[in-house]
Amino acid sequence: MTKVNFFVLVFLSIISSTLAQDVVLKGNALEYAGETLSFFTYSDWITNTEAKLTECKVDEQGNFLCSFSTNETLYVYVKLGVYEAYIFIEPEKEYEIILPERKEKTRADLLNPYFTPILYHLGFEKTSKEELNYQLAYFDEIYKMMFEKTSYAIYNKDPRLDVDLEISSVDTLFKNVRIKYFRDFKKYQFASYRHFAYQQKSKSISNTYYLNNEILYENPAYMKLFNQVYKDYFQYFGRTKSGQKIFKDIAKYKSITLLKETLGQDSILTNEALKELVILKCLHDEFYNDVFSRSAMLTVLDSLALQTSFAKHKRIAENIRKKVTKLMVGFYPPEFKLYDKDNNLITLNSFKGEYVYLGFCTTASYACIKEFEMLRNFYKHHKNHFKIVFICLDESLEQMKKFVEKKNYPFTFLHYGNQSKVFQDYDIRTYPTYYFIDKEGKLKLSPAPSIDQKLEFAIYKILKANGDI
Repeated sequence: MTKVNFFVLVFLSIISSTLAQDVVLKGNALEYAGETLSFFTYSDWITNTEAKLTECKVDEQGNFLCSFSTNETLYVYVKLGVYEAYIFIEPEKEYEIILPERKEKTRADLLNPYFTPILYHLGFEKTSKEELNYQLAYFDEIYKMMFEKTSYAIYNKDPRLDVDLEISSVDTLFKNVRIKYFRDFKKYQFASYRHFAYQQKSKSISNTYYLNNEILYENPAYMKLFNQVYKDYFQYFGRTKSGQKIFKDIAKYKSITLLKETLGQDSILTNEALKELVILKCLHDEFYNDVFSRSAMLTVLDSLALQTSFAKHKRIAENIRKKVTKLMVGFYPPEFKLYDKDNNLITLNSFKGEYVYLGFCTTASYACIKEFEMLRNFYKHHKNHFKIVFICLDESLEQMKKFVEKKNYPFTFLHYGNQSKVFQDYDIRTYPTYYFIDKEGKLKLSPAPSIDQKLEFAIYKILKANGDI
């Protein structure tokens, strides 16, 4: 490397570090001593895919400090027991945050696949009334009061309700706030209120607030209303004369180009960026319906990801693909690294080359215990053909170990503790739930039947088809 090139690289490195806008999160929370705090944002607000920004450990004195870089205002959250504690951060700022009083999830919370965390807006030291979080928290409080006061009238479509007057009375309190992010947030919260109050229908909302407006990917008020307004759009527009072709564009031609042309006939989607975002939203939602072929939608999604000129749309497309295929037959399921009863770290990849009957359970469940016993005899006759692996939602690894050793089951039992998100990754809503994974590590049955649902026949068909019996 020449001296000139070396100095150019050094100069570019200095410029790059100068442009990097670090955010610092710090504080003191003695009751969290020893805990690791992981801070996330949403990679996008359509799939709600988590993106870890940074993490740090709380020392013995309760102090913590971590940082990350960003060039835009972000919604940032940390999971603290029953709370999703959040803050809106701006580039190049330092926040001395105050964590909520520690409150762990109960046993019932841990077993509840539908558990919803309590949203908690973090406070912080040395704030001011001009700061973004102060204004957002104050606005939320006033907005909720307005909403609660008028919700009965809205529900009953009371003609005496003056939506404009209600909005104006709240808006007056914040007329001097000049922070763009706040003003956008307020604008779309008021639009949501109008939408809920039936004053403006989806098409009107789309034309007024989305068609010729900046796309605010990181503003939750914008994106939450967006998700409401364009919900079921494919099916709605597909019922119109000009939109009927949607179904052929996806199912028959699998063409993003033709789909865009068809959607472009609707006046609310003449903006290219908005059109793509609506397509992404609808493809995501339709994966959970039975209207379109999943393989056809994946082809359209992949084509959009390749053709788009918008980097954020490519990222959203990738997030959708990961989310919708993770439990589809023929795709690799989510990886895990969990401890067995002997504290050995076991990965899903550890079983590659073998068939795996993967179950999710808790040893506190009668239904699970009943199936353990039924599977014991079943496995005795088939253990040379596949493995049985259970991931347990037990209160502790020690509790699981005592149970397994007492019963002397021949299967592998893993504790979810060090990767609690694994139950969410596999969309576990009831116990037990099963999947069958082939020798390549891909899903073959998703979900798989239980022992009393003709499991033996289902596995036999797979083994025979692959020449393994």
